[in-house]
Amino acid sequence: MSYLKIQCDDCKKVHQINAKEIDFEQVDSDKRQMGAEVTYEGNIEIQCDCGKSIEVTHLFWEYPEGVENHKETNVSGGTVVENTL
Repeated sequence: MSYLKIQCDDCKKVHQINAKEIDFEQVDSDKRQMGAEVTYEGNIEIQCDCGKSIEVTHLFWEYPEGVENHKETNVSGGTVVENTL
């Protein structure tokens, strides 16, 4: 199963987010030589036990369609310690 492990910047607790917990939606599509390049984005907010709010945005691109060719994870309030998405 795909997941993210995020460490809280304040208390250092590690949280695991499973891929099925993130709702992804298509946010962009561009025509290219081998068909469409499709961009998907998913967002989730975690409330750490210490009270800190951690916001995670995960993007991935398919090109050609159906084949993941790039991904990017941005975190506010925490740090990615493991990413298998």
